[in-house]
Amino acid sequence: MKKGVIKLLGGLILLVTAELCQATADDWSDTDIWIYTVESGDNLWALTEKYLINMSYVQRVQKLNHIADPYHVPPGTKLRIPAPWIITSPTLAVVKNLQGQAELIAASTKMTSLLHIDSTVQQGDAVRTKADSALVLKFIDGSSLSLMADSYLALDHLGQYNNTGMTDTRLKLQQGRLETQVAPRKGTATRFQITTPASVTSVRGTYYRVNAEPVTSRTEVLHGGVAVSNNGQSKLIPKGFGTITVPDQPPLPPIPLLPAPDISQVPKRFTRVPIQFNLPDLPPQQGYRVQIAKTAAFSDVVFDRKYSSASISSAELADGDYQLRVRGIDEKGLEGNHAELHFVLSSHPEAPYLLESKPYTGDPDEKPVLAWLGQESIQKYHIQIAADKDFKHVIIDRTERNGVKFTPEQPLQTGLYFWRVASIDAQGNEGPFSDAQPLKRLFDPELAHEIDDESITIRVPAGLPGQAYQFQLARDAKFTELLIDQHTSDPQLKLAPQSEGTYYLRVRTINPDGSTGVFGTTRLLIIS
Repeated sequence: MKKGVIKLLGGLILLVTAELCQATADDWSDTDIWIYTVESGDNLWALTEKYLINMSYVQRVQKLNHIADPYHVPPGTKLRIPAPWIITSPTLAVVKNLQGQAELIAASTKMTSLLHIDSTVQQGDAVRTKADSALVLKFIDGSSLSLMADSYLALDHLGQYNNTGMTDTRLKLQQGRLETQVAPRKGTATRFQITTPASVTSVRGTYYRVNAEPVTSRTEVLHGGVAVSNNGQSKLIPKGFGTITVPDQPPLPPIPLLPAPDISQVPKRFTRVPIQFNLPDLPPQQGYRVQIAKTAAFSDVVFDRKYSSASISSAELADGDYQLRVRGIDEKGLEGNHAELHFVLSSHPEAPYLLESKPYTGDPDEKPVLAWLGQESIQKYHIQIAADKDFKHVIIDRTERNGVKFTPEQPLQTGLYFWRVASIDAQGNEGPFSDAQPLKRLFDPELAHEIDDESITIRVPAGLPGQAYQFQLARDAKFTELLIDQHTSDPQLKLAPQSEGTYYLRVRTINPDGSTGVFGTTRLLIIS
């Protein structure tokens, strides 16, 4: 009697197990299934030992795939194996590039620490970038992700399916922007998924961008295709399209991205900082995204900013080769296809700011005094005076040390001249010339009394049409004691007579949309 009960219970257990396996198998989606192609010599026992969690999965695989003999499976047979049955192990992501500052919030301790190049992050960690900062994460499968400024990314799951080449990466962008290049999948169960407060994106090898705001998420696809899901519905977004999602609503149908803007008129060489240029005028409610990187791969973004006008002014950069990337932003906030341009910046040492050279007359032997605002690090200047604005007919060409003034050895004949100055650093490197400034030797001595010899006018390099300027003058180099804080539409500052001493001047541009550039290098105004 007991043996019969045991046999009956055993049969029931096997029957229930088989039914559960079958029911579970029916529930697997294609994205959760690994397709393995049987090779000569394979059998279910060997495959289970190599790939699956334990040997009990032999019967599950056999049942799911209707295999008659687990020891003999014909080569070429396609086995469907649910991904959760495969042995997994955690992986790491590595910080490959970092501009500015970013923090790691560790999963194990919840402690915050600064990230550095080659820092590793693991499953459960979170990464937060600061303002004007960006970093690149590299994953074990070769995928990379650029996390832009003011962003927060949680690494919910970083894993790999052992011996298969497949990975399972699940990230949560809680705020901010990212751009990702996902490596082509190496197996049907490979997953790379990004969740925002309003969407889930799933890809199989592509290049796309995600922007997460408190109640809106935007996805823009540049290569491949992205499945964007929300509220139980999914939309496949192909190359060249984007979509927008908000909580509790399905993604919008694919929206065409703006074409790449025309940047053919942007200079390929700049000799001044900040870099400034104009883009084609924008329709209402549209804007531009401008990025600058050191390499064409854009794994080292050094500048990233959104503009609502066509006047672009970047941050101060060191001299060197750069890559420019520009894309339009439509009225829905979707960022379009980008245009790229290689350019060279050669602006250092920076040209000095010239003091206005007032007309002079009177004594035939009178000589002009040319003056400028210098920098503490510059002790040598190259001065040129020419009879024409293009400096094709230079009549004086001198290099002066230890001074911010120059007086020609011989008086000039009456007429109109132009002068300019370039800085030379301690290593002998000469920077670009300043804007040329007129110098008048008047014909009529009677006009001498009309010349204002007391005021001081400082001229700075002219910016783009429509830009304004903010001048600050202080007694200290940290600008805590401001004497002047003036906005003007002209690239010059006119000062009333000042007492003797050293003053500090800095200036920045203001774009038509109200955005401001950074203050340039501080200049010294010495009055004696």
